[in-house]
Amino acid sequence: MNKLFLTLFLVINLSCFAEVNESDLNKVTTELSSLNQKVNQLEGSDNSLNNELSEIKESLELMNQHITSLEVKSDSIDYALQNDVNETKTLTNTHHTEATEKIQVVESSSQTNYNKLAMWGLWSIVGLLLFAIIIYIILHKGISKSTNAISAIRAAQNNLEEESVKLDTKLIEILEKQVNLEKNQKPGNVSSAISPEIDHSLALKVADEITRIEKNLSRMDSSVKGYKPLVKAIDRIKDNFKANGYDIITYLGQPYNEGMRINAYFEIDEELPIGTRTITSVSKPQIHYNGQLVQKASVTVSQNI
Repeated sequence: MNKLFLTLFLVINLSCFAEVNESDLNKVTTELSSLNQKVNQLEGSDNSLNNELSEIKESLELMNQHITSLEVKSDSIDYALQNDVNETKTLTNTHHTEATEKIQVVESSSQTNYNKLAMWGLWSIVGLLLFAIIIYIILHKGISKSTNAISAIRAAQNNLEEESVKLDTKLIEILEKQVNLEKNQKPGNVSSAISPEIDHSLALKVADEITRIEKNLSRMDSSVKGYKPLVKAIDRIKDNFKANGYDIITYLGQPYNEGMRINAYFEIDEELPIGTRTITSVSKPQIHYNGQLVQKASVTVSQNI
């Protein structure tokens, strides 16, 4: 069609320029040839473009087919994903329901166990309280019995101490009478020197009894009935002995030192302060007659050295 158009255009141009000279005609012919070549080139280009366009259309069709295939696959994947999501939701809901039920069971069991433990704990506390009450009653009775026994023992001890004081008081009275009787029987003044004719047996006997009584009094409470009168009686008989030339020394409770002229027996007492020596017992007192030693004291010394 393009060639026809061009041919008509050339015929018209030739008719219009019929009178043109040959040289011009040659130019026209040359130009026409050039134009035909260009037309041919354009037609070739047009064909090439048409071929490229066809190829592009084919490519587009292939791409459309591929896109359609991808869309189908995408829909299939979406469907599968939707099914997986639905299944996952279903499984999740199922697991959640099961977990909730298990939690409820565990909570119920825990509550039941807690109630049981609380009940056992309550009964345990009640049992312990009852046991403590029973033990308290038993101990209270035992303590009451022990207290009563201790009170009875103390009462008996107090009675014994009172009876001992009474007997010792009577003994002192008897000894005092014997001393006065012997004093009245002695003729004239007593010599200041020790003579074989003087009998010290009564004085030694009285001194031993005084020592024993003083040791017993040291273990008693001063509130014992008859305690103070007995102490006064001992002081009186000592004064009486002193008036007759006798001096009685017991050393009881005094600190011991190496310069004492006594017979000492030593025993260890760790309850005493370290370095302490104390005369804690006297078996025989020391007796002087008119300044002369008649009898050495025999004592027990407790020490912690």
